[in-house]
Amino acid sequence: MDKKELRHAEKMSIKKFLRRYYGFTNEELLTKLSKLSHKQLKEVVGFYDINIHKISFDNLTREMLASGEVILVTDRFDNPAPYINPEIYLENEYLTTLDESFVQDEEMKERRK
Repeated sequence: MDKKELRHAEKMSIKKFLRRYYGFTNEELLTKLSKLSHKQLKEVVGFYDINIHKISFDNLTREMLASGEVILVTDRFDNPAPYINPEIYLENEYLTTLDESFVQDEEMKERRK
């Protein structure tokens, strides 16, 4: 998916993402979490026993966004990142329509940083 298409794609803030998909209701906490970058968010949510899963932009397709399999989430810098829809991930316990290796590759990259 090219950058022009991403500019026009629907995006969701970290705050809305955590509220909608993970049930966060504490506004003070949500405000603090919304001030994080994607990398910082990944580190912090582990303390709340939450697994969030990003995929690479290289593997992102229009169909994934259109079907809701993947959600574009913006961080404090308004940078989008593609996250696997938690409802789909949790419902299937493991990905059925996305290759599990994409998730593992992203997790390995994060660990190396």
